[in-house]
Amino acid sequence: MIKRIILIGFLSVLMSAFTLVNAQTKIPEAAIRYNQLGYFPQGVKKAVVVNSTAGSFTLKNLSGTTVFKGNLIPAGYWNKSGEQIKIADFSSFNKPGKYVLFVKDAGQTCSFEIKSNLYHNTFKAALKSYYLMRASVPIEKKYAGIYHRKTGHPDTLCYFHPSTRQLAVSAPSPGGWYDAGDYNKYVVNAGVSVGTLLCLYELYPNLAEDGFSNIPESHNGKSDLLDEIKYELDWVLSMQAPDGAAYFKLTSKNFSGFIMPDKDKSKRFFVGKSTASTLNFTAMAAMASRLYRTYDSTFSNKCLRAAEKAWQWTLLNPNIVYKNPKDISTGEYGDSDFTEEFWWAAAELYLVTQKQDYLNFLTSHEPYLKWKPGESWRVFVGNLGSFSLLLSNTKLPDELRSTLQKKLQNTANLLLEKQSAIPYRIPVDEFVWGSNSDILNAAMILAYAYQLWGEQKYLGGIIETTDYIFGKNATGYSFITGFGCKQIMNPHNRISSADGIEKPLPGLVAGGPNQNRNDDKAKVPYGVVYPDKHPAKSYVDRQASYASNENAINWNAPAVFILGFLLVNQP
Repeated sequence: MIKRIILIGFLSVLMSAFTLVNAQTKIPEAAIRYNQLGYFPQGVKKAVVVNSTAGSFTLKNLSGTTVFKGNLIPAGYWNKSGEQIKIADFSSFNKPGKYVLFVKDAGQTCSFEIKSNLYHNTFKAALKSYYLMRASVPIEKKYAGIYHRKTGHPDTLCYFHPSTRQLAVSAPSPGGWYDAGDYNKYVVNAGVSVGTLLCLYELYPNLAEDGFSNIPESHNGKSDLLDEIKYELDWVLSMQAPDGAAYFKLTSKNFSGFIMPDKDKSKRFFVGKSTASTLNFTAMAAMASRLYRTYDSTFSNKCLRAAEKAWQWTLLNPNIVYKNPKDISTGEYGDSDFTEEFWWAAAELYLVTQKQDYLNFLTSHEPYLKWKPGESWRVFVGNLGSFSLLLSNTKLPDELRSTLQKKLQNTANLLLEKQSAIPYRIPVDEFVWGSNSDILNAAMILAYAYQLWGEQKYLGGIIETTDYIFGKNATGYSFITGFGCKQIMNPHNRISSADGIEKPLPGLVAGGPNQNRNDDKAKVPYGVVYPDKHPAKSYVDRQASYASNENAINWNAPAVFILGFLLVNQP
């Protein structure tokens, strides 16, 4: 009898082990992809059902009562995910509450809400993530809760790398945000991030008012959004060389290990100068000068002087391409075409000064407004300049304004056409590094079209595009940490990896599916194994996956913009 009990116990343990291994290697895939936060009462409400033979779906309340039933609409096969897709459309149901979707052979979703102010908490977290990524100051418990930490990288003693051709040995460069999952700071990536956040402020200056974010600057009588951006701008201004150029980055020679910021004692260096970094500096400083005038006139004037000095350097050095020196291996942010940066810088300088020289530059160049996926630090910044021009009351030549309007309208309409053609109802079908920021940047173009013309088709497109970020995608993940039923738990972020807290820093946007899988174990010995290599599924929630699961300030910025936009413009 004892032997039999032992045998049964052994078999039980063996079966449990087998079940565990099987669960780890063959995790059931959710067949219903939906916005895990929910939907607006009067907005479009769609979910994707994959590889299902069912013909209908039901919407149930949490008591199990069916409140809506509809037919699944075939949407065809999508080669980007390898799935047959049907659409569950319950847009006509508008009663606020908590619900689940059920499909006979696909199962049931987690609960989600139909409510107004759907994105209030996610907007707040995405904006607050910038505070959590601050360098050079302690992140205090009264502002950060469990994510408080010691001061990292005071950057009071930073050395000039030979690539700067600076005679001085060292200088301070404190503050700013850690750029991504690493601890370095880059002027070019600050550019598109700061520019995007300032675009939101220009549209809605009262959106994140004093006290909204609970940051050290709260209750100073000024916008918390501008306060947070200024923390980055103060660092950016420290990156200007005496000749007007902007150093490319402030960095250690190599990426640090996965340790807390205060444990990283590596020497920090000003590295390089380039046309790209200096034009980004110019545009940021000029845009800040205009938008901070009533906030802090002294700071505004300082920004303008720095911007005009930097612009003069770029006119003398229009083609300086940055390449990492041999002893530097941190991010290169490659760029050799500065069309977009020149356009943005000239636009912002004209708007703040109204000087003819800057207008002459604009009218002698092709107006820039277009959609390109990938590398937002390089390709999207030209659009920021055009957004500023289109919203401005400053006098523009009729032909310039008309051309920009036509380009915006045509680009937005093309994005909507693409969205209609893609079964997942998104305007992007190329999944490269930072694809989630491409999704959100496309939504920004739709947002400006809606701002100018108020057509509901643009708002609907923004709402459906945002659904993708919160789970209506081929991976089934909600891509902003801390939100959704299927959450990211292991971002490629040094703080989250080293802080001993199970949940990652909230409000971070993961890079998302990357069809190039640069960190695939088949390509690099220290890489990760991707469970599915279809382009739209080339994502893995692993700390090691820098190619799909890292965060970055330029990926968070359009999330802050779109979530804020939808707080103001919810249907």
